[in-house]
Amino acid sequence: MRVALLSVLDSQADPRRVPAPFRMLAGARLVDRQLDIALAAGCETIACLANTVGREVIDLQHRAEAAGARFIAIREPRKLSGIVTANDEMLVLGPGVLPDEDAVMRHLAKPCVLVFPADPAVQRGYERIDLHFAWAGALVVRGTAVEQLAQLPGDVDTPSALLRIALQSGVRTHPLETRLLDELSWLRDPTPEELVTRERNWVAGHADVAPFSAPGLAIAERMGARLAQDTMGGTLPRALALGSAVAALVALTLAMTGWAVPGFGFAALAALLFAMEGVVRRVASAGQLRPRVPMLVQALTVLLDPLYLILIARASAEDTGWLRLFVPAVLFGLLHLGERLSVRRWRRSYADRVILTLVLLPAVVLGITLPVVAVLALAVLVTLFLTLEPRD
Repeated sequence: MRVALLSVLDSQADPRRVPAPFRMLAGARLVDRQLDIALAAGCETIACLANTVGREVIDLQHRAEAAGARFIAIREPRKLSGIVTANDEMLVLGPGVLPDEDAVMRHLAKPCVLVFPADPAVQRGYERIDLHFAWAGALVVRGTAVEQLAQLPGDVDTPSALLRIALQSGVRTHPLETRLLDELSWLRDPTPEELVTRERNWVAGHADVAPFSAPGLAIAERMGARLAQDTMGGTLPRALALGSAVAALVALTLAMTGWAVPGFGFAALAALLFAMEGVVRRVASAGQLRPRVPMLVQALTVLLDPLYLILIARASAEDTGWLRLFVPAVLFGLLHLGERLSVRRWRRSYADRVILTLVLLPAVVLGITLPVVAVLALAVLVTLFLTLEPRD
């Protein structure tokens, strides 16, 4: 079993400053981000060093338990002996350290101490371990180290003590590139300016916005990414999902009462808000092992295409009979095939409901909705032969 040791203890002299583990990055505290990294690294039990179990520690416990991990808050390092066995491995992250997740996954699969060159790491507050290197604030050590830890005084700096025990027992060190420090991909006790820069990079790295081969989604998701950066950690995803649901309901009501053109306009708004919600939620839940997808979002994912079927049917001439449903059903079936089977760079194009709505809107105004839908279905069918992912 793998156990993670986190710490919310902070030794800073100025009590007016927010302790480093509780500073915010992308809507979550640094210790929350440490927890996400520990869970991604396979830790099943989370031990957290804390003087008191306040709201922050309780929130951390809820986050861990929601991901299926066991959480234990401890005051004394000796309590670790009841949690970690000799056969376990323990991932140790120093307080206020925000590692690069990829580096942790790549280098800490086995017992190892991650280090930076002493110059410039020591100047940035990292703990020197010898003439050439400083501890990066992350290591994996075998559970036997806890037995040696129990022999030390109770007020010992636990992460530093485990570092010394690991080095004395011959755990190998792995030097990291100073590029991680220069690019602020690896932080320790970060300043507000460093957090702003890291947050901007965080949003850009996790937004995963669509390319302009899906122009409607590309614009909507870039709008969502900008909002995510400005309103990190708020209720914006829920507001966007509710807005999309309301717009879809209005679109359906207008279509059923014969107002097809404004109905398609509100359908475009629903698709736009839904695409923005997806980006904001991806950024807000980035790093979490099992992010929760709200029921409303799940419902919208299923119901938006049936809404389009109804809109197209209501906008088509009555004498077309069953073709009013059959033709759009073929179109959306082909679009879903494209999302699943085409090469990666074209999948978002088939998922772009914003641009689809804007293409259909002139046809609705001119009263030629069904013929245009049929032409679109044929066009999608032809493109599928050109974009399908090759199979061995």
